[in-house]
Amino acid sequence: MLKVHSLPTLRSPVLLCALSGWPDAGQAASGAIEYLIMKWAPRRFAELESSRVYVQTTNRPRSKMGQGGQRRLIWPSFAFYALPVPQAPRDLVLLVGPEPDLRWKTVAGAILDLAGRLGSDLIVSLGAYLAPVSHAGPVVLTGRGSRPELRRALSSLGLRDGKYEGPTGFLTVLQDVTTQRGLASASVWAASPVYLRELSNPKLSAALLSIVERVLRVDLGLTELEVAGRDLERRIDSELSARPDLERFVRRLASDGDDEIDLEDLPDAEDLLEDLEQYLQRLSDEDDI
Repeated sequence: MLKVHSLPTLRSPVLLCALSGWPDAGQAASGAIEYLIMKWAPRRFAELESSRVYVQTTNRPRSKMGQGGQRRLIWPSFAFYALPVPQAPRDLVLLVGPEPDLRWKTVAGAILDLAGRLGSDLIVSLGAYLAPVSHAGPVVLTGRGSRPELRRALSSLGLRDGKYEGPTGFLTVLQDVTTQRGLASASVWAASPVYLRELSNPKLSAALLSIVERVLRVDLGLTELEVAGRDLERRIDSELSARPDLERFVRRLASDGDDEIDLEDLPDAEDLLEDLEQYLQRLSDEDDI
């Protein structure tokens, strides 16, 4: 199930994990890991066998045209990257890919078996969920730690544990298996504006990684990501300035600060959200050009 090309030599690495798909609103979590891969070029050293963990009609391969008109297929992959961080107390292993469709407990066990071979005793997962929050102002974050020192660290940064109950994803299973094995785990989640569901949001990615920086005492070099986040916020504000009705609605979402509001308390909220999402779709279309 897990193919390891060569085992890296790392210093008690922390496994930093993000999945695209259901637990990745605004591509915030996967975007955070992909930014680190782009910036630091870590070495890919292992991946899960896609045929064992993905349903191909759900996570389809992508067709890409190469040089000379040759078409090639890019299959979904859950890959592991070794990122030495000499100036930090510990190195990192980055895990990123689509959320597995199959064998969640087996996949979690394979990840933790590899963690044991690497000498890792801490798994940190990143995620994002759609919520009735504004794109403006501070990002709403929640966090959970399996041990008192992790809970204290997250609490000192203003992160509360989420109150969600209901259907859950692979990351929760991974945390559960991690705890069963006596290892430490932490998770950080960002609230993504429900009206930006089709737009990659670097502001959220930067917010997630800033928590990782402070908890792990590491400098990840987030300047470019933060600049991209501010640029996106400016572009959204510019678009909304031409629609005062939508601008007022977004301002109302921001007025509750860190507390998510109940959309049922807002008149015509459903219609306004639909109008707002369609109106801002042009920003996503611009990014695809």
